Amino acid sequence: MAEQTKTNNKTWIPIVFIGVVLVAGAVVITLRNNQAATEHVDDSGKIVVSQNNPFSQWFGKSAPDFTVTDIEGKQHSLSDYIGKNVLVVFWATWCPPCQREIPHLIELRKQQSEEDLAIIAISNEEPELLKNFAKQKKINYTVTIMGNTVLPSPFIDVQYIPTSFFVDSKGRIKYAVVQSLTLEQIKNIFLSINAGNV
Repeated sequence: MAEQTKTNNKTWIPIVFIGVVLVAGAVVITLRNNQAATEHVDDSGKIVVSQNNPFSQWFGKSAPDFTVTDIEGKQHSLSDYIGKNVLVVFWATWCPPCQREIPHLIELRKQQSEEDLAIIAISNEEPELLKNFAKQKKINYTVTIMGNTVLPSPFIDVQYIPTSFFVDSKGRIKYAVVQSLTLEQIKNIFLSINAGNV
């Protein structure tokens, strides 16, 4: 009986260790995300670009065009949205930071006219899964499927989700963020872009 308890204790050691590592990792990621979030817009309204932003070389350049299909079967090309701001979000249903961002995107869609702002959320998951998830969460912005689409750089270079690209009304990539964002952060970034502070 004592031998069995000892074996069970040994079995729990790796599980406890993995749990500690996961919790520590989550704390570090949260701290990094919170720190990064404060770096988006300074007191004067200007966007502060981190030197290690993986997409900074694209800021101010024309966004390469791409076409994706939404969960209703309609095609969307980035070039269709010239004349309005566009938020392109790479995400997945299984991603906890992406899930935390969804209510903020829903509220953003409610507050901003579709004439002024397009929101395109891109996932590489199955269409039916995305359709059911969008219905369950009452997502009111455009959810698209990457499918077999080969996206151009910098979009194909996304390694972490959520990643968001801010494209201005002239079709230029003005900023990109590799983390989940709040409604206020998104609005402040677009305000900074529209004011010419980036």
